[in-house]
Amino acid sequence: MFDPKVLESIEVISHSGVRVGGERVIYIDPVEVNGEPHDADIILFTHPHFDHFSPKDAKKLMKGSTVIAAPATMLPMCSLLLGRKPEVLRPGERREIAGVQIEAVAAYNVGKPFHLKFMKWLGYVITLGETRVYITGDTDITAECRSVSCDILMLPVGGGYTINAQQAAELANAVSPHTVIPIHYGKLLGGSEAPDVFRSGLSEGIQADIRPAAFSSILVKMYIKSAAAIVVCGMLGYIVGRLMG
Repeated sequence: MFDPKVLESIEVISHSGVRVGGERVIYIDPVEVNGEPHDADIILFTHPHFDHFSPKDAKKLMKGSTVIAAPATMLPMCSLLLGRKPEVLRPGERREIAGVQIEAVAAYNVGKPFHLKFMKWLGYVITLGETRVYITGDTDITAECRSVSCDILMLPVGGGYTINAQQAAELANAVSPHTVIPIHYGKLLGGSEAPDVFRSGLSEGIQADIRPAAFSSILVKMYIKSAAAIVVCGMLGYIVGRLMG
């Protein structure tokens, strides 16, 4: 059952990073966090890619009682980089975590190599009262996604590594939530027009809630950092070569 108060409690931090307020504060894939609120009761990670798993941002949110949940493949990195062993969830599993009902849904690509099904990465359905919020994670259209029943849906629309805007609208129409929030798009993922293309493909009766914070340049920053690292390594190699020559 759709509750507008639950929708109001949802904040898109940046890209695919989400905060859900209320009796329990829940974060999903937090990135580019401002400040250090240390208010997380639960942090859910969908998979370990840098634009979803940012240890420095997670540490800004963690407090002594914070519970972390993640796919099994993330257990070592959470333990090492966050100093806390996560609760491991697998596709299809349902569990109460810190008083909140959470279901894990498989998230993977079909015909693309970026998110492989055997890795068992996840999306999550969070039940708040009688309202079900589904954050798909990085996925294509799959039988698992289509079978979810939810009131609020959050899904990528940027394409490339995930479904694009038109495919996201197709998936949203199949799931048929009350409200859908497009995320995971930006300068290198669909561009600023992605949410409007997505909204234009929705069936009548499904509400689109566009959150400007979802438009992100996080991939641009990553490519710039990678290019700078390559240049620095090249310069150091040249200098060392000259000194040794």
